[in-house]
Amino acid sequence: MGASFPPGPGGRGEPQAAGPGSPTRWEALRPIYLRTLCFIRDGDRVLLVRRRKPPNEGLYNAPGGKIEPHEDPYEAVLREVHEESGLRIRGPQLRAVITVITQTTGAQWLLFVFVAEHPSDPPDPVATDEGDLQWVPLKEISTLPVVSDIPLMLPYLFVRGGVLMGKIHCDNDDADSMLAYEFRIT
Repeated sequence: MGASFPPGPGGRGEPQAAGPGSPTRWEALRPIYLRTLCFIRDGDRVLLVRRRKPPNEGLYNAPGGKIEPHEDPYEAVLREVHEESGLRIRGPQLRAVITVITQTTGAQWLLFVFVAEHPSDPPDPVATDEGDLQWVPLKEISTLPVVSDIPLMLPYLFVRGGVLMGKIHCDNDDADSMLAYEFRIT
């Protein structure tokens, strides 16, 4: 359980000074958005969705989305993949944890990136409310309008050994505004 604070001014449960040098008020916190992505592989192809909605409208990305308050990243990726593709994947593997920092708003996006194999029983998905789905050969991804971090991550996602950790700096919340990135395998 997290710490609880006695009611502060206005009875809002704000922290109180606990001693010398302790903060006496909350600092403004920047938002942190928790998201999942799942690269579903079928041989030398991967399933991508061309987004119909912002952010990243018109760009290809892997299925995924926000983590609900009651979910962990694993539960969220199972739900999101099903919602966006109709597929029920089994055993997705966490392959990357990426922090995206936006310069203009200060917001952070924490991405939990998974890989999974295409289930053998269902038919191929074609479209959902999120966008049109397409199986894309891995070697052709760089020819499509994709979210800018995909070509950077893909070489690490389908190899064994370690988890890709990284930080991406963007100008704003649009994925095509990348300014710099740092990756490492842990």
